[in-house]
Amino acid sequence: MFFHNYLLVKCMECKVNLPYPVIGNIKKDVTFAKLLMHSYAGDISEETAIHQYSYQSFLLFDNNLELSKIFSRIAIVEMEHLKILGHLIKKLGVYPVFLDPVVDCYEFFTTKYVSYSTNVKDMLLDNIKAEKKAISNYNSLIQVTDNESIKKILGRIVLDERLHLQIFEKLLDDYS
Repeated sequence: MFFHNYLLVKCMECKVNLPYPVIGNIKKDVTFAKLLMHSYAGDISEETAIHQYSYQSFLLFDNNLELSKIFSRIAIVEMEHLKILGHLIKKLGVYPVFLDPVVDCYEFFTTKYVSYSTNVKDMLLDNIKAEKKAISNYNSLIQVTDNESIKKILGRIVLDERLHLQIFEKLLDDYS
């Protein structure tokens, strides 16, 4: 339990203590906006993370309040990312609808993307897998854009995702 208390104090916000870059002058780029929408509302996305971590928080609330609070705080950070991506997508010239235009059929967001594990270890493994994939997706997006402002925004989000990955990995060590 000491580790949980220490982690709870250290990760009260569950985000890196750096400001998010301002979304400045962004030229219209519908193609990139559509790529970005996968991280906004696709299978591995901010929207999925919000639902998954919220579900886990609700599930653990009665039996593991500390872990429930950590999941809830991380979900709140993911909500902040969702808001940033929504504004960025709109500036790029696309309405930030909750769908994934990267897949063939323009699939709308669905909660089937959420992992509904009930075991803490499985939850943490699912979260680790999702955070690693999210980091990889953001790094790929950073590589395909020439816009330095977008690179900075996505790079800042990656810092939080790396922190979330670190938190989940440390929690997994504690539960193994």
